[in-house]
Amino acid sequence: MNFTGPALAEGPETARIRAFLDGAGAKSRRADPAATVTLPVGDDAAAFRPPDGAQVVVSCDASVEGVHFRREWMTWETIGYRAAASALSDLAAMAATPVGLVVAAALPPELDVEIAAALGRGVGEIAGRAGAEVLGGDLVASPGPAFLDVTVLGHATAPATRRGVRPGDELWVTGELGGAAAALRDLERGLEPDPGARRAFERPCPRIEEALWLRDRVGIHAAIDLSDGMARDAQHLAAASGVALEIEADRLPAAPALDGFRQAPAGERLLLAGGEDYELLFAVPAGAMHGTERAFADAFHLPLTRVGSAREGRGLTVTGRSDPALPAGFDHFEVGR
Repeated sequence: MNFTGPALAEGPETARIRAFLDGAGAKSRRADPAATVTLPVGDDAAAFRPPDGAQVVVSCDASVEGVHFRREWMTWETIGYRAAASALSDLAAMAATPVGLVVAAALPPELDVEIAAALGRGVGEIAGRAGAEVLGGDLVASPGPAFLDVTVLGHATAPATRRGVRPGDELWVTGELGGAAAALRDLERGLEPDPGARRAFERPCPRIEEALWLRDRVGIHAAIDLSDGMARDAQHLAAASGVALEIEADRLPAAPALDGFRQAPAGERLLLAGGEDYELLFAVPAGAMHGTERAFADAFHLPLTRVGSAREGRGLTVTGRSDPALPAGFDHFEVGR
């Protein structure tokens, strides 16, 4: 079905807005009957009504050309997909149900209507998978670089946070790690990545359904999505909860692209500091996952792996490593990055 978009005055800006919304509307869908969008795209703002007793959960994520993506590495559809997926992953970390998203884009004038449509298709694809509706946003011209900022809106009765890890808890992670980082490393070297690694880099999957499933069955104490790398994000979890975390490096579930060198320093760095995995690291009471791993794998065709534990104290320890130096993970403002 073609999405015609709101009624707007004609002009080059309007043409790009309509192209974006048409691309997004062709694939996005509503999948959350509990929340009601009362004002969809077409006004100065959108509005929705969360279910009774639920809290509104909001997050945003920016994607900047030259930092998060390069035109020569991927299509504009993929760029739109990744920008929206990274924002939606924040809702997964909170065990929140998505309702919608808004996109602010700053595009150089040479990026025409077709580029706007491709961005919309990418955003709409992952929005549809997540059950979110594209609710609008803003479009401006930029001298460069291109810039996308995606704000996601959802709801949860009791959002998961980073602050609930307790001494004695077990740490678990969904999926596999290091694939996206392996693809990025190859792209930076001018090499063609392993197909599975490229897929992990280009089409990350926010673990929204997985988080809701786990929340309802095992009582997640705390969670974070792995966007900056296991080492850095685990340190965030430890600092927020005021506990010490121990990660067992040999337990980390490595993507197939790391076969043959996962225990070498280069492989360990991809696993611990590569980032952009968008898997979930979460804490549950000891023994709570007993019998749940197989049910999870059957439901999502995805591994679930215990990778560590929490104890009294502060900070992060990683055991079983060949390189004693702990990689820092991604930091936008690290000098010499």
